[in-house]
Amino acid sequence: MSGYTTPYVLLQFPDLGDDVSVLMRNPQLLPPSEITPEDVPVDDKGEPLDSNAAQQAMYKVFARVIVAWKVYDACAQTGPDLGEDADPVALFESLSESQDTQVRLGAITVDNISRMPVRVINKVMETIAQVADPQ
Repeated sequence: MSGYTTPYVLLQFPDLGDDVSVLMRNPQLLPPSEITPEDVPVDDKGEPLDSNAAQQAMYKVFARVIVAWKVYDACAQTGPDLGEDADPVALFESLSESQDTQVRLGAITVDNISRMPVRVINKVMETIAQVADPQ
């Protein structure tokens, strides 16, 4: 077989669910242009002037490297109406039973990437960052 031995990286999240995963192109094998976010204006300390623009620039990188995913919309769930005397244990149990209503994210777009759970976003970022700073 010719070519690279690991052209893809599979990230699995068993702590989030049995079937939550992201398949991405191996960032170690990509040219810098594929994993470098577009420039955003920064202040004299090197911090982005617009943190939302910096975040969107990174999400565009994610959209270039993610091939497939089975991730659920972290924003789709709405909290229940709670009374002042709500029982957290009973509420947790009733909400845990209704997990079948979670909405899976569709196409790999910047907007959908912004709707991923922070745990997934952090792992994708960490995987890309290992190439930029392999220490």
